[in-house]
Amino acid sequence: MSWSKYSDLEPVKRLRNEGRELIGKVVLFTEKRDGENVSIWLDKDDAIRVSSHNLEKADDNIVNRFMNTPEYRKACELLFNEREYNKNWVLYGELLKGISPTRIEPRRKHIHWVLFDMRNMETGKFADYSYVYQMGYHFKIPVVNTVGEILVESVEHLQSVVAGALKWCRRHRREGVVGKCYGDDIFFKEKIDLPKRPKFDRPQKSQIQLPEMPPEKVFRALQHAYDEIGADNWLNKAVAMPAAVKHINVEAIEHNYSPPKNIYQYYIDTPLVKLMEVARGQIAEERAK
Repeated sequence: MSWSKYSDLEPVKRLRNEGRELIGKVVLFTEKRDGENVSIWLDKDDAIRVSSHNLEKADDNIVNRFMNTPEYRKACELLFNEREYNKNWVLYGELLKGISPTRIEPRRKHIHWVLFDMRNMETGKFADYSYVYQMGYHFKIPVVNTVGEILVESVEHLQSVVAGALKWCRRHRREGVVGKCYGDDIFFKEKIDLPKRPKFDRPQKSQIQLPEMPPEKVFRALQHAYDEIGADNWLNKAVAMPAAVKHINVEAIEHNYSPPKNIYQYYIDTPLVKLMEVARGQIAEERAK
């Protein structure tokens, strides 16, 4: 039983399958509030713990701000009440200060904490919005509002709904929306302050061509392989070739080259005496120092 940070959310286009994974699934949109991500939970000893977005132990300033909200005591009551029924939650909320970080939301006189999600500490699964809303209602904790809910018919349908949701956000001075597919734990965010970026064709990896490594770089890599395995093993290709491939690949990555396809030919064409001469020269330089 432990705390886990809230996921770092990306826009739909940056999901693994660019939104196609949501086709045929129900997505709920909630408003994205502009504040500090602050969570609260109980450890195994029934001690109240407060965390920020990235830190299990939140900064003291954040903790003090949270404790001065009317929601702090109510969140504690919710956690203790649920533990009586063997339910252990991390409550995730947005701590809203007088002036929002982006200045999108209007000024407010008092600091408040708004609940937006609950994660089960044993299973790692999120409670659906209905349960979050019920808990907020029963314990008088504000919960983020819903903006809409859809069954995704296509990526174009999803993009159209997102565009409409962002228009709602501009009218109501909200930072953006969070899309939630609870069944698959696929969450994403869309914000009104991000520029529209034109779509570009993503090349296949096979279409991306790095320049081939020049012979002098290949020889340098072979020299490193020779230094690693020694003269006695260099003529044993079962030992020498894996070392050669390893060092050539390291050299290619370091200098942004494509490794040569004929590594074995380089191995055959590089005389042992040449490698030994370089090695002796390096030893002589080290002794001279």
